[in-house]
Amino acid sequence: MFACICSAVTTDEVSAAIDSGADSVESVSDATGACTGCGTCWERIENMIGARTGQCPLKTLSAA
Repeated sequence: MFACICSAVTTDEVSAAIDSGADSVESVSDATGACTGCGTCWERIENMIGARTGQCPLKTLSAA
């Protein structure tokens, strides 16, 4: 399943990035290329980070 359609980034790729230490949408984006297009996947990736780390990541200004 795709987490980011614009960049064809799968949920498995995002999960692997999070498991490797990516703890913000920006760091997931750096690792995978997600969230570099339209931005509609931002919240989905933010939720994935929260679910995998047990934390609720803070939204940044770039998400607004």
